[in-house]
Amino acid sequence: MKIFSQKTAEKAPDRRLYGCCEGLVIDIRDSDDDIVSSGVLGDGYAVFPRYDTEKSVVGGHMVEIGSPVTGRVVDITHKPEVMIIKTEDNLKVLVNFSSFSAPQVYMTVRAGESLTAGQHIADLKVEDNNDKAFFVIVENSDKFEKFDILKGKTAADKPAAKYEM
Repeated sequence: MKIFSQKTAEKAPDRRLYGCCEGLVIDIRDSDDDIVSSGVLGDGYAVFPRYDTEKSVVGGHMVEIGSPVTGRVVDITHKPEVMIIKTEDNLKVLVNFSSFSAPQVYMTVRAGESLTAGQHIADLKVEDNNDKAFFVIVENSDKFEKFDILKGKTAADKPAAKYEM
């Protein structure tokens, strides 16, 4: 006979945003994009992707981009290429490829799909000696009590930022 019911522990949400690919992370406020660096779109970081020379294509290299968060794709826009992902704790995360031209970005997921952090969401054609970044921006970052960017080298499975709400 069971006197006390066992509570199942609820899993706390992952309060990290991931690097999306191998590369270098900087604060968006340090980026060269005037609009993004102003913070008007929200807090976030820029990723300068590194490429694998074994994945060379004509005119550059292909870089596989992973999702920065677990959530659901709410929308994908083109010109500029932007993906909006909504997380369990209702964050709206923009993955913004506006520094790259449309032919350089190949989205591999569609609106409505559920994602896990690190899941392949896009392929990005990066030119030799790449000096362009894509941006991961939390549109409703005003919910944050604390937001820390983990600057430096990153990878798809490595946290690039952490937050508290």
